[in-house]
Amino acid sequence: MFISSPNNAIHPLRTMVVVLLLASMSAATFTVQAAGSCENTTRDDALALVQNTTNELFAAVDAADDKLSKDPARAQALVDEFITPHVDLTGFSKLVLGKHWRRATPEQRQQFRTQFHSLVLRTYAMAVTTYIGIKVEYLPMREESRENFATVRTIIPRTDGDGVKVNYRLHCRNNAWKLFDVNIAGVSMVTTYRSAFSAEVKRSGLDGLIEILAKKNNDTSA
Repeated sequence: MFISSPNNAIHPLRTMVVVLLLASMSAATFTVQAAGSCENTTRDDALALVQNTTNELFAAVDAADDKLSKDPARAQALVDEFITPHVDLTGFSKLVLGKHWRRATPEQRQQFRTQFHSLVLRTYAMAVTTYIGIKVEYLPMREESRENFATVRTIIPRTDGDGVKVNYRLHCRNNAWKLFDVNIAGVSMVTTYRSAFSAEVKRSGLDGLIEILAKKNNDTSA
């Protein structure tokens, strides 16, 4: 599913706010409400979802050979096709904006959700082409303190050292497992985005953040 570059394990915002990515990592606990019945699914189904989605995405990347590096739109389309259906994008957006989501207007929420979705697609489309031929190692599932939550633990191998630990956090909603956070090399993607976005909102306001994301997403050279 969501992955990181083997040469740079943490780069979700890239050139937009590079300095902020490594600053003020919070230890806060983020709460996501798992809605609806989940009687017909288990944590093993969450593991199977991540494995199957990853395999399908990598197979599509392999089939495209080296064309994706020259066609960013096609790479983004693949990520959108295989990843987006399994992401709780609204829940993800709420977590990364925190208090700013609660204060936002419905229009601002929709605009942010759209631009955040595009940012995630662009970021991981740039990374996915480096993973041709990679075999992901899946670790055994563990019990969770909260019902209807699961953590799928993986290791992404690297040629220049130990593999990168990538853990996928999912919750069950109406018998469907949805991704709401990714922990890369010990750093939560939600925490990283939230820190960077909060700093930008303080400088430019929520509309300013949305504008920055839109410009970043429209920059074909990035």
